[in-house]
Amino acid sequence: MAQPAQTARSKQKVEKNRRILLAVSGMSPQIITETLYALHREAAWLPDEVHLITTINGRDRANLQLLQGAQHFTRLLKELKITRKITFSLDTMHVITGRDGNALEDLRTPQDNEAAADFITERIRQITADPATELHVSLAGGRKTMGFYAGYALSLFGRPQDRLSHVLVSSEYESLPDFFYPTRKTHVIYKHDKTPVDTSKATVWLAEIPFVRLRDSLPNHLLQTGRSFSETVDMARRANENPHMILHPKTCDVTVNGVSTKITPQKMAFYLWVCANKNPIKPLVEGEKSPEYAKAMIAAANHYGLDLHGKSQNGLEKDGMTKAFIETNLSRLNTFIKKQLGSELANLCKLASIKTSRGKGYALPENLTVSIE
Repeated sequence: MAQPAQTARSKQKVEKNRRILLAVSGMSPQIITETLYALHREAAWLPDEVHLITTINGRDRANLQLLQGAQHFTRLLKELKITRKITFSLDTMHVITGRDGNALEDLRTPQDNEAAADFITERIRQITADPATELHVSLAGGRKTMGFYAGYALSLFGRPQDRLSHVLVSSEYESLPDFFYPTRKTHVIYKHDKTPVDTSKATVWLAEIPFVRLRDSLPNHLLQTGRSFSETVDMARRANENPHMILHPKTCDVTVNGVSTKITPQKMAFYLWVCANKNPIKPLVEGEKSPEYAKAMIAAANHYGLDLHGKSQNGLEKDGMTKAFIETNLSRLNTFIKKQLGSELANLCKLASIKTSRGKGYALPENLTVSIE
C-alpha cells in the first residue's frame, strides 16, 4: 500500500516543477504564439513562463506585436480560454550581448554568432541547473545558427524532463507577417501577393525532436559555472578521442585528453603504484594483508616526493595493504575523477577490478596510454 502513495508524491513533485518555454527568435515573434498554440492543442502542456532569446530588434518587434499594439499573445490566451497565469514580459526577453557586453541589434559577424552561441548555452545551463524546472525549447524561430545552438545546448545540459520541438505551419500561412495562430473565427490576412487567406483555416503542428542527453558525461564545473559554447563542446569531444592520461606527481595533476584536475598525494601514489605494474594487481581476499603491495606504494610515493601523511604510511608499514584499503582508495579515486572530469572522460582512466589479456585484477583500461611527467 505504501508504493501507490510514494508514486502519488512523486507525481505531485513533478507537477510542481516550474515549466519554462524557451524560444530563440530573430524577427519572427510569431513563433511564440504558434508554439504555445501547438503545445496547448497537441501536448496539453502549458508553461508558467515564456522566455525569448533574441536581439534588440527582435525584442522590440516581439514587444510591439505580442505585448503591445495588437497584443497577439494576450489575444491567444483569450482565444484558447487559458486562464492560468503565464509570465511573459520584457523581463523574460533576453537580448544577446557581444564580447564587449553591449546588446546586439542583429547577428552580422562570426563574432556575433559566437556571442550568441555562448549566450544561448549559458541561459540553458542556468535554467537546467534548477532541478525544480521543466524546460521546453522551441527551434522554430531565429537564424538557423541560433536554432542549432539552442538544440546543441539542450543536448549538453538537458535532463529527462526537458523537451525539444519545432512547429510547422501549413504552407499558405508560413512566413506571413500577419499570421500568429489559427483563429476560431474567420479572420482575413493577406499573402505576399495580396491574396487573402483565412487564419481560421490554418494548421499548426508540433514536431517533437528527440535528442541525445550528454549532461551526465560533463564534469561538475561545466554544469555549475559558465563556460563558452566552444569550451563545453570541446569537453564533450575529448571524451571520444583515443584515451591518453598524463600523471604529474610534482603537482598532483591528472590530465586526460588535455583536461586536467588535481588529486591528493595519496591518490597520486595509488595511481603510480598501479601504473608501475605491467600486469593487473592480484586482488586480496578478506583478512589478507600484503606487505609487498604496501612497500611498493610507499616506494612510489617516496620516489616522487609524495607525502602520504603519517597515519596512512604508518598503517601501511605496520599492517601491510588490505582488501579494504585497496577498495576504499579505488572507489574514492574513481568517484573524485568522475566528479571532476565527467563520466565519459573518467571511464577512459577508471581503475577497476577487470579481466584483461594480461590476467585478472586491479588495472587501468587496456587501451589507455599513460605517461608520467
